[in-house]
Amino acid sequence: MRKKYSKLFLNSKKENKVGIYQKFKHFMHKNKGFIYRIIIFIALIVFSELVLFRRVTWRIQIQFYIVFFSVWIGIGEFFLGKNKMFKLHPTNFWAAFLTPLIFNIVLNLAVYKYVNMFALTAILSTLIITLLIDYSSGIISALMFALFFGILFGYDLKFTVYLFLPSLIAAFSSRKIKRRVEIILPFIFASISQIIILYATNLSYNAIDYLYIPISNFLGILIMMGVLPFFEYLTRVYSDIGLLELGNLNNPILKELSLKAPGTYYHSMIISNLAESASEVVMGNTTLARVGSYFHDIGKIWRPQFFSENQKSKNPHVDISPKLSSLILNNHVTYGVELARKYRLPILIEDMILQHHGTRVKQFFYDEYYKETGIKDTNMFRYPGPIPQFKEAAILMIADVTEATTRSMQEIEPAELSQKLDELISSLFFEGQFDDCGLTMREIKKIKGKIMRTILEMNHKRISYPKIDVKELKE
Repeated sequence: MRKKYSKLFLNSKKENKVGIYQKFKHFMHKNKGFIYRIIIFIALIVFSELVLFRRVTWRIQIQFYIVFFSVWIGIGEFFLGKNKMFKLHPTNFWAAFLTPLIFNIVLNLAVYKYVNMFALTAILSTLIITLLIDYSSGIISALMFALFFGILFGYDLKFTVYLFLPSLIAAFSSRKIKRRVEIILPFIFASISQIIILYATNLSYNAIDYLYIPISNFLGILIMMGVLPFFEYLTRVYSDIGLLELGNLNNPILKELSLKAPGTYYHSMIISNLAESASEVVMGNTTLARVGSYFHDIGKIWRPQFFSENQKSKNPHVDISPKLSSLILNNHVTYGVELARKYRLPILIEDMILQHHGTRVKQFFYDEYYKETGIKDTNMFRYPGPIPQFKEAAILMIADVTEATTRSMQEIEPAELSQKLDELISSLFFEGQFDDCGLTMREIKKIKGKIMRTILEMNHKRISYPKIDVKELKE
């Protein structure tokens, strides 16, 4: 009897150990990104003390961890964790945040050691992160940079403010930058504010220290412009500047699309105008909407003749089964994603390629298959999806189906166009294609109105010119 109970006790103990291990394993897997970030910062703090003081003091390290990680977890992890893009693509967006920040901290450690403490500047990482992600992320990076060096220099609050406030101004003034020349404005605003703060806080009375501020900020701007394309390529998170450069119509993929699938190329150009104008009315990223539209159908480079806009005479779908036609249409999405990864296009443009058809059913081929077999299976004729995850992807979906519909209209009349748009958008809405994109009904209504106006302006009627004999026109 005793042996039986001891056996049961040992078994329950083993089960508890296995249960604890499984819970620990699940916790580590769920929070591995957070743990990696903590390890990176610990390594950076140890490295900084070694570089500056050639020693590692446990008391200083522990105090640093307590203060820095309290702010990082309470502000950085909390607010960035709520950002939808960090949820969609955590690896890419955390890399886009941490890589410039760590690069700038290491660079400024060298500046402090070999130049001057007042030459420290957060402008490089703040601008890169603001341009790649958004200005709220840029502000968080500026706060962490300022806090890092404020703690490093003896918990100096004045010095922390001296580093943080100019970076805050730089982030705010760079949030809408689309051209490299506009980067001069954050430099001017940040430099002036930093000089004022240095004077107001009485941190220095040396004229040379004031001179270091514009020089270091200007060098930071130059380095930023040089390294920005590398950070974009590395993380696949692009600034508006990078997107505009990528959207150059001489881009090799777009050139190939124009040669192999000219109908698709023209279709993409029209959609880009619709998507850009619609994004503007809902405060979306107009540059992403336009450039994403250029690339959304690059998968049609493979077998372009199977898409109506590229067909000149015979439709090849007539000779194959509806199931095969469905697979070929799906392939323009999957092959488009392959090309996006091969050429390291922005991760959000890859999303737009995947999501611009959502999980919609190819109704024509589904109906053909049902007539042939009597089988109702919509899943066989769905696009792979997923449904749009952000506004610009949903706007692209609306623009895509709208352009396809208007192409089949003989005369584009406002009343008929409005009715067709209502039917299309209602169909997308009730299919659940807008469930995850964040668009409200008010915004959808604005998008519909703007797309309608853009189409009518693009298809306005021209006056018919009288025919005059060419001899009369000659001088």
